[in-house]
Amino acid sequence: MRGFLQQWSVLIAALLVVLSIVSTRSTIRTHTGGVNDRLSTLEKNIESIRNALEGDQGMAARIATLDLRVNEKLQNLIVQKDTYLEHDEQDISITQETFQALKNTVDTIFTMTQRIEFVEEILLDVQASMESIRKQQNKTTQ
Repeated sequence: MRGFLQQWSVLIAALLVVLSIVSTRSTIRTHTGGVNDRLSTLEKNIESIRNALEGDQGMAARIATLDLRVNEKLQNLIVQKDTYLEHDEQDISITQETFQALKNTVDTIFTMTQRIEFVEEILLDVQASMESIRKQQNKTTQ
């Protein structure tokens, strides 16, 4: 029983940690990749707008308005990216806390298993003593 718990509890704990890390890393990559793609597109748009301003002064007012909107969008995306990163840090913290709780549970199970084995040994010793006493009583009565 003890061997079984020792072997599987460590493997289960390791499996849970690996699954948690893979899930968290996938979420971070997804959010960061999407934000980076948006930022890249916005940078290209800003560069195109600047080139158009140099080539056509008649469009300056429209482009300035568009540039402001693009900058606002860029700022919104930066805020969104920061929010995602903060959320991911919270997820990592929760994962670490969960892992610690799992580790504590495994340690408790291991300790309880050791105590149960100790009690089993005592019970076996008591049972053997009782058998010995019965045998002696049977010999003396015969």
